[in-house]
Amino acid sequence: MSTCQRGAFSFLLLLGASATGVWAQDATGRITGQVTDASGAAVSGAKVMVENRGTTLRTMVESDATGLYQALLLPIGSYRVTVEAAGFRKVVVDDLKLLINQTLRADVKLEVGAVSETVQVEGQTTGVETVNVTLGASVTDRPIINMPLNGRNVLDLARLQPGVTNARPTSQSGAAGIFNVAGGRSDSVTFLLDGGVNNNLLSNGVVLNPNPDSIAEFRILTSNYTAEFGRNGAGVVSVVTKSGTNSLHGSGFEFLRNEALNANRFLNNANGLPKEILKRHQYGFTIGGPVVTPKVYNGKDKLFFFNSFQNQTLRNLASALQFQTFTPAELRGDFSQSRGGNPDPGVADFLRRYPYFQPNPDLANRAIIDPARINTVSQNYIRAGLIETAPTGQLFAQGSLLNDRKENTTKIDFTPRQNDRFSATLGINTNPTRNPFPTVGNGSNFPTTTNFKQLFGGLSYVKVLSPNVLNDFRFTAQRAEQLQQVPAVDRPKAADLGVGVTPDRASGPPILNFASGAYYGSNANGPTSLINNTYIYADTLTWIRGKHNFKGGFTFSAYQNNTIYDFFVNGMFTFTGATNAGGIGSGNDRADFLFGLPDAYQQFPSAPSDIRSKMYSAFFQDEWRVSRKLTLTLGLRYDYSQPKFDTRGRSFSLKQGERSTVFPGAPIGLLFPGDPQAPRGSNFADRNDFAPRFGFAYAPTSKWSVRGGFGMFYDVLKGEDNLQFN
Repeated sequence: MSTCQRGAFSFLLLLGASATGVWAQDATGRITGQVTDASGAAVSGAKVMVENRGTTLRTMVESDATGLYQALLLPIGSYRVTVEAAGFRKVVVDDLKLLINQTLRADVKLEVGAVSETVQVEGQTTGVETVNVTLGASVTDRPIINMPLNGRNVLDLARLQPGVTNARPTSQSGAAGIFNVAGGRSDSVTFLLDGGVNNNLLSNGVVLNPNPDSIAEFRILTSNYTAEFGRNGAGVVSVVTKSGTNSLHGSGFEFLRNEALNANRFLNNANGLPKEILKRHQYGFTIGGPVVTPKVYNGKDKLFFFNSFQNQTLRNLASALQFQTFTPAELRGDFSQSRGGNPDPGVADFLRRYPYFQPNPDLANRAIIDPARINTVSQNYIRAGLIETAPTGQLFAQGSLLNDRKENTTKIDFTPRQNDRFSATLGINTNPTRNPFPTVGNGSNFPTTTNFKQLFGGLSYVKVLSPNVLNDFRFTAQRAEQLQQVPAVDRPKAADLGVGVTPDRASGPPILNFASGAYYGSNANGPTSLINNTYIYADTLTWIRGKHNFKGGFTFSAYQNNTIYDFFVNGMFTFTGATNAGGIGSGNDRADFLFGLPDAYQQFPSAPSDIRSKMYSAFFQDEWRVSRKLTLTLGLRYDYSQPKFDTRGRSFSLKQGERSTVFPGAPIGLLFPGDPQAPRGSNFADRNDFAPRFGFAYAPTSKWSVRGGFGMFYDVLKGEDNLQFN
């Protein structure tokens, strides 16, 4: 199952740190504290009411023999804690801000008096984390909305957090992803949206990324996760969307960016090209509140909604990188000026050796090809307008880029009874794009489109079975569709140009790849269709007993990937030119095209795959309060990830010296599903992924604490094995 196994130990001295401990792999937190009298003695049996100020959701608990109370699995937001005990004045602690996975401690000291008397306390909480060892940092809704974000991508704010760095380009690291957490791989980060897994297994990237106005908070966990955290070992990014409250509220926004204040690029000015045009509009709205139908249903205190919509339109007149192409004379076969105003000696020598292409010796010496002798297929490319020219031979192309986006996220919260709480998140994002230059050297004749569509649905049900026992069930479904590198303009196919090849799915002309820089043809990675579906079921039970918080659960995940990958499906002719680089013609790659002398040809079939995989996980942990100063967290996790397999057996494995019995004619060392020494899928199963976790938190005083931990972490296989299905 794993490609990475990591052991980690951290020993941390925290002075005056904020209370940001992790309790659950979800979108909630907990409020805890100790109830004492004026002398500091514990008060047991005190009635504690924890109330959400926005929705009036109330959680009732009692303090135990040590005076400790805990309210678990609370939605993030603003809270009020009310404590009552016989013979004492009632105490109300107000304006408590609960963040994602936070352990918010609010100790209460009761004064002797009548219960009818009330002592009001504003936001009195302990500022040092004394319970949980997991490290992390949060960004709340005000900074998310107020900070300038070019493109309005909330995840860009992750780079502001300690331990998060920019990822190296995929071409250098071999890993997808946009940032590294605590030194881990950028594609080993788990994304959570309202508690549901928000990763696409193909690349392990995020599926749905809501706009900033829909986000209540996001939090990054960087180290020392408890046993409930698995799947990846390099960080967890948890995003929680806003919920509706008893008040109807909303907002609207528009962001505009254009080229009015931009300067033209140096190379554009040098070549007489206009300034690149950029017009981007991002606008939308949010609205939330109780679900109310006059005279039919009043959802106040019970049923709430929040909806956010954002639309983006982007148009950009983009400039391609400069590359060498034909001059108008060269495209007619005239290379008499191609070497600093002189004839190309390689072309002239070739014409003298092969007079078929120029019977006239004088013209041959001047490196001029007879236009009537230009290769027939080359003439077809030229007549179809597929070859661009430039007076100097250096092409500066411009074209229109499009990047539109529509995103809508809706959240529904329903509390029919105090002991039952439902929450649902639904989101969709569509992102059609048009790239005028999908490959360096393209010019403006081969733009492509790529269309993205992401869907996310999450449902959670929290059941309070008793004041000490809670169950949290979650179901998540997600879908990521991508239709990439589709030619935006219909161009002649191989048969139209007289090329004798039969692509599985012809979508354009065979590519012409020139060593001098030009690349005439659609991008080699398409058209490709990628559809990924993931379904996740998870259930967690929490039991508070004395000094122990026991927690256990399981997760089942089913993954589907359906792909039709077209890689060089139309074929590609390569013109190397120089003989020392393998050229077989004149040494001039453009002239060799007119001669019909490519140095290489490659073509691949269409590669369909229907990949399936399942993952099973279970964990158990105990948070043991040894004393008021010391808390130990002990846990064990087990993960089994079924090796990905193709439903039709379209995969292969390598084993030196072995011959396939399924396909005896295959090269030695190449095995297939059904061979005795080959797995059914991408690899043999790994069933030994046990991951122990240990952590401690020691707080000699309320002003400082020492926390540390050790754990083993396993990483799921993402795209590392994709080529075995190609």
